[in-house]
Amino acid sequence: MTEELRTLCSATVEGTLTPEQTQRLEVLVQADPAARRFVVEYLNLHASLKWAAGDPQMLANGHAPSDAARSQPKPASRSSRFVKWTGWIVAASLLVGVGIAAYTRAQPQEFARLVDANGCKWESGTLPTESGARLGTGRLRLAEGVARFVFDNGAELRLEGPADLELQNGNRCTLHSGRLVARCPETARGFFVDTPSASLKDLGTEFGVSVTDGKTSDVQVFEGRVDVTHGKTGQVEQLLTGRGMRFTPESATPLDPKAEGPRTMDEAVSLPVGQRLITISTASGKGKDGYVAGKPNLLHSSDVLLLVKCSTANNPDYHRKAYVGLDLAPLVGTRVQSATLTFAQTPTGMGFASEVPDSTFSVYGVTDEKLNDWPEDNLLWESAPGNAAGGAAVNPAKTRKVGQFQVRQGVKAGVSSVSTPELAEFLNSRKQPFATFILARDTVGSGRNDYVHGFAGRDHPTLPPPTLKLVVAGRGN
Repeated sequence: MTEELRTLCSATVEGTLTPEQTQRLEVLVQADPAARRFVVEYLNLHASLKWAAGDPQMLANGHAPSDAARSQPKPASRSSRFVKWTGWIVAASLLVGVGIAAYTRAQPQEFARLVDANGCKWESGTLPTESGARLGTGRLRLAEGVARFVFDNGAELRLEGPADLELQNGNRCTLHSGRLVARCPETARGFFVDTPSASLKDLGTEFGVSVTDGKTSDVQVFEGRVDVTHGKTGQVEQLLTGRGMRFTPESATPLDPKAEGPRTMDEAVSLPVGQRLITISTASGKGKDGYVAGKPNLLHSSDVLLLVKCSTANNPDYHRKAYVGLDLAPLVGTRVQSATLTFAQTPTGMGFASEVPDSTFSVYGVTDEKLNDWPEDNLLWESAPGNAAGGAAVNPAKTRKVGQFQVRQGVKAGVSSVSTPELAEFLNSRKQPFATFILARDTVGSGRNDYVHGFAGRDHPTLPPPTLKLVVAGRGN
């Protein structure tokens, strides 16, 4: 470090210090007391020599002093003190200047605002997480929900948990993991979003980016143009509206944004005399479950999840509804007093959650009991019982609505239920010991690769399948 400091100090006094060298010198003197002492002593020596060369006697005569003049004793006090203190002043001035510049850069420069964080859950980070907070350089780790940021230049980011985002400056951020949607007006043209495998330069547009496994980046342009530079090769891909690409550390390949693929609780109840609790799931008896999609052979599907989505009218291929079949044999000879049908939601990794607002889901019972014999493994949109054209549409002549629940924007895990008199009444009206239910999302997404909600099916390895909890009276009581 001594040699490096000597080189930097030499460049300083010679007036050849580059901006990069200035920054390096600042880092060294801030980090190490020995480095600060070295710089002070070096510059003090230089200043002392410089002032000694400019002796007032030499300057007054316009030429070097004679031997006789040199032999005359000089009063040391004032001159030497002047030289010594001047050297220290010059050195101190430089250090103060360096320190001020470094201090200015070190101060938190706020350049963005966390506009909306309602319902968000955060993990450790270095920036404030309350709605309305001003933000500078730092890191945010969002565990759950959708957080919206607006930069001073007009760039807007919607971050979807779980995610890890680092704010670099007013024109740049790094998405280490998770998903975000960026909207950049002309005032934010040239905004950068870096990922582990690529760097995205916005050119006045709106786009989504997803980072998985700490290295793979999927980019989709909703509108406009984004230039993406591959981290390893430096190759630049110009992505226009509707295009998508996947960037890994080794390659960049086209990506179909619509080809979504998934990634991969009983409390004691005190009941009145004569009543008991019964639990039935799709994994019980002749139970079954599955889902239908507008396009019968989508590139990706799931054997363990029930996928539900309501897309726009111009994207009918990507509508999805879930079907639940429950064996009601345990209810024969009883009457249902109350009923709760529960679904365990789990992340799918399919689409952008910020492209779907708070969502309402409706549960329908299929009233035509002749339709209960539906094929679990080959359930099609056109022949699914009680289904109708459109995202969340059902055939009102063959179905009855038994309840609704809501899922907040960005929430991807948890338990949702319907527990209504209509559900209990529907179950009591069954002549066959079997019931079919349809789960549909009423809320329409943006159609721009919006999120597909997922609920555990009966083959899910860790989560409970759709489960009916009932309080019944009769038979054996």
